[in-house]
This record gives sequence, C-alpha cells and structure tokens, in this order.
Amino acid sequence: MLDRDGILRTERLVVRPMGSGDFDALLQGLEDPDRIWAEGYPLDESLVSAAMVQERQRASDSVVPVLAEDPWTQYQIILASQDVVVGDLTFLEPPDADRIAMITFGIAPACRGNGYATEMLRALVPWLRARTDVRGIRADTDLVNPTSHQVLRAAGLRVVQDDGDRQLYELRWEHAERIARPRVPRRP
Repeated sequence: MLDRDGILRTERLVVRPMGSGDFDALLQGLEDPDRIWAEGYPLDESLVSAAMVQERQRASDSVVPVLAEDPWTQYQIILASQDVVVGDLTFLEPPDADRIAMITFGIAPACRGNGYATEMLRALVPWLRARTDVRGIRADTDLVNPTSHQVLRAAGLRVVQDDGDRQLYELRWEHAERIARPRVPRRP
C-alpha cells in the first residue's frame, strides 16, 4: 500500500512519486547524486511519459499534494537494497470517465528479468482496488514485447483489444476492495 509520503513499498522495491525537480532533472539527464540510475535508465518511454505528466501538471495550475487527490503522476521504481532507480511507472492521466487508470511502465535493460515490473504491478493493483475513484487499470504494449505481455497477465490484466501490432490490456472491478486493517487495542 502507498504510505503517507506516496510511496509504494514491496519486498524489494520502493516506488516513489517524482516531484517537479525530479522531472526537470530526468528530462535534462541529470542523475540524483544520492540515487544512481541503473544502466539504460531512463528509457525513451520514461522521457516521453515525464514530459507528458509534467505538461499536464503545469497546465492544471493547481498545487495538489501527490498523495491527497492527485497520485496520477510518474513514479520511479527503486531497488531498495541498492537505492538504484531501475525503472518507472507512469499514470498517463487521471482515471477516465469510466474510472479506468491508464499506466505505462518500464525497467532498465540491465535490470530486466528479475521480476521487478511484476512485483510492482502486483502491489499497485490492490492499492488501486482500494480506491473508490478507480474501478480498473489499463495498459497497452507492442506485440514485439512478449515480456510486457507476461507482466500484465501476471498482474491479472487481460487483452481487451488487439490492433494487430498493439494489444490493450485491462483489469476491471465493480467496487473498491475493502482492505483488512489490524485492530488497534482500545485503551481501558
């Protein structure tokens, strides 16, 4: 689940929202001195997604904390044990009129094959299901990218549209899923 800082944590990963300075640095190719990038990061898609999200945020003219009402941004996927950015996840826009969130994601070539994307998506889906403003997730991928197809299927998404060279995947649910929370003992 996302913590109050907007960070999604898994067993091996920290999925951290990017701030405005992060977007500028990424688009200029400036690595954070405290957090290195894996070989091959950022991907071309990372830069395109960052530019789209940054433009959308600038056009909105609102300063909304990422966690409050607007978590629909770009996140860096960080290998926690090494504090290395291995990829990213992007909500291309807020959920649409049907409350479906469109995502894109990528893992640096040097880090592929370790299950990071699957681990991230398997953690993301329950977080989305717990939200009342979302009732599904969508992603598309090229047919020449079999690994992305495997990742999407492993997270529960299914093909809903086939355009010949691209397939659209989706997972929908009718109602938000209730997450069991640990009971806090009452004080006497």
